[in-house]
Amino acid sequence: MLSTLAPSRVSHTSCVVSKSAPSRARRAHGCVRARGREDAHVADDRAEASSRRALLASALTVVGASTFGLPFSARADAGLTTYDDAKLKFSVSYPSDWVTLKGATPASEEVLGGGARDVWTIAPTSEDARDVNVTIVATPAGADFTKMGSLGDAFGFGYGLVVPLNKPKAKKGREDRVQYAELVDSVAKGDYYKVEYTFERPSAGINSVFFVLAGLGYDGRVGHLYTATAQFPRGEEDKWRKTVESIIDSIVYPPTLYG
Repeated sequence: MLSTLAPSRVSHTSCVVSKSAPSRARRAHGCVRARGREDAHVADDRAEASSRRALLASALTVVGASTFGLPFSARADAGLTTYDDAKLKFSVSYPSDWVTLKGATPASEEVLGGGARDVWTIAPTSEDARDVNVTIVATPAGADFTKMGSLGDAFGFGYGLVVPLNKPKAKKGREDRVQYAELVDSVAKGDYYKVEYTFERPSAGINSVFFVLAGLGYDGRVGHLYTATAQFPRGEEDKWRKTVESIIDSIVYPPTLYG
């Protein structure tokens, strides 16, 4: 940022101290060009930041808002089932006694959010799918996003993902929208970012641990930001953490177009 601003400051000073009319004209022209370059850099930076925010907002999925429907097909092997998505080119392994469901996310209420998207969800048959599940969503990503570093570092990504979920205050009459989110960890895992956070919405009875595994990939037609979101109740960590985290760690997204 300093390198962007410095030329403008130097040119501006030169314009002020120059005494000859031709020199002033040349210096003033130089100032305009420098300021124009600076404005262009600022506009580019703002557009890039806005694009990143839009992509994150669109990828952010609270699974409790999803609706579930038809099962997918997968292959079972020695207590584990491996699913390979023929369209989106990701794969994941999970316990064979978990059920595989097709779902959909509603259009986002956020200004930068996305429209309704198909999702892929698995959940144990012994539990309510809204309490324990792993969901994978593929959000179309622009050509500018060639690696996860395009979205910032791992901590910045996790911070940007979780902070918007923390809404400890609400307007009178909207108390049901109060919710709390806290980032636990956000690290790079190979080409992916792995995030852990807690989320609580008292009005809905939700108090859960969440994992997110995010990565960029190309399905042969379109580039995507893939986000796998897993959740289980905070009071049942001993029961679910190992299983859910092993599912998250088994996920493989397709490589990027230039990867």
